[in-house]
Amino acid sequence: MSRKINLEQQLEYKGYWYLPSSPDKKIAGILTYYPNDKIVLELIGCFNDPFISLLEDNEENVIYGKTSDAKDITLLQCHPSGAANFSAEFPIVKYSCNYIVIGKHINSFDERCKYWVSFRIPELTLWCYPAALTNNVMFNDKGNQITKMIVSTNLDNDGIICSVNIDDNTTLHLRRGVHYDGSMYFLNPQFEQYTYVEIIKQSEVSINELLSDIHTFEHFISLASFNIVECTDISLFDDGMFQQVESRKHYKEISLIHIYNKSANRRSKLNRDFLFKYSTIKDVYPEIIRNWYNVPKNLYPIRHHLISSLENKSYYSSVDFLIIIQAIEGFWWRFRDKDYKKKNAIPRKKNTLLNTIIKELLDEFSDIELLNNCEIDITEVVDSRHYYSHFVEQIKKPKKLDGWDLIALARRLRILLICCVLSFVGFQHSHIDTIFKKSNYRLQ
Repeated sequence: MSRKINLEQQLEYKGYWYLPSSPDKKIAGILTYYPNDKIVLELIGCFNDPFISLLEDNEENVIYGKTSDAKDITLLQCHPSGAANFSAEFPIVKYSCNYIVIGKHINSFDERCKYWVSFRIPELTLWCYPAALTNNVMFNDKGNQITKMIVSTNLDNDGIICSVNIDDNTTLHLRRGVHYDGSMYFLNPQFEQYTYVEIIKQSEVSINELLSDIHTFEHFISLASFNIVECTDISLFDDGMFQQVESRKHYKEISLIHIYNKSANRRSKLNRDFLFKYSTIKDVYPEIIRNWYNVPKNLYPIRHHLISSLENKSYYSSVDFLIIIQAIEGFWWRFRDKDYKKKNAIPRKKNTLLNTIIKELLDEFSDIELLNNCEIDITEVVDSRHYYSHFVEQIKKPKKLDGWDLIALARRLRILLICCVLSFVGFQHSHIDTIFKKSNYRLQ
């Protein structure tokens, strides 16, 4: 996989554009991708009657394009956002679009095809070091001048670091790659090594399904890096689109461009502090990532709340505390309450109190040193939870917290939530304890 499109830079494509239903009616225009903002198609003319098009909101699910350099482009989820100069002989119509597909005309994201996908996440290379380049430098006898430099690549086993069968239909590869950027005169040569992910399906699949798989992996690296991450490069490959060179097939790369939201709240530099790295979980990674993809659907909202709590914000409120405590409660109700009542001969209809839930979960993970050191005050948790959820009189919840005290409590509770999720996807308690001890991220 080579990095050819930088989503942090403005992109522009000039060409002719048309609707799939009217291939003979092509309109000239310019497609512009504005990083961290929007995708806009500006047409010199319009697909339908100009006055009707401007008076009515004619949304187009799909628009096709042929660029000046002969690329096939598909625009999806397009909404009109322009106006016309009625004194001119032609209207200028604008569409805002959510996705650009470069290299193929498709009907929709639900269209099934023999696709596979590769993608990159900036933090992934730091999380799993690719070891794809080796640099050997030789000096003269005095040791003050370089006489020779050798850069060699290590792409054995097709660059696969680890391969995991997620299910009977899905295989996920962690792969190492190398990109070289230099002129024919070897001026200012630049080498880049990186780690990327490849997902291969046995049967036909839709782009929507592949995007769902990508999003699931983003969540995993978000937890590992303790930061909201987002993929920057998505390349699709169609089993039927290739060039045959002797006995080898060279598949055509199809680029999928989305609005890359590099939020101002994200760290300006790549996060080098991780909850855990690949090297820490290497032995159990295949089992963990398989479980991460195959968790029951009733864990989805809990996992989503955990990931949401990792966002680096400039402003925190009681809602951030509630997200974490509600996820902990949800984990209990869905995966622990039934066994707890059965073990203690408690009627199923009897409601388990929040102070009992917190106490039982703290006891379950009492062998996790970091969690023990948090010294979570259960009464503060309960009073704060009920106060901010139900807005009862403050005098009735005397130990409720606010301000920095509430933020600190939320961060301690997040450690408990991490223990719950990591345990559910297959980490043993001893491994969770090791992860926290080796982590170079400030968890509280």
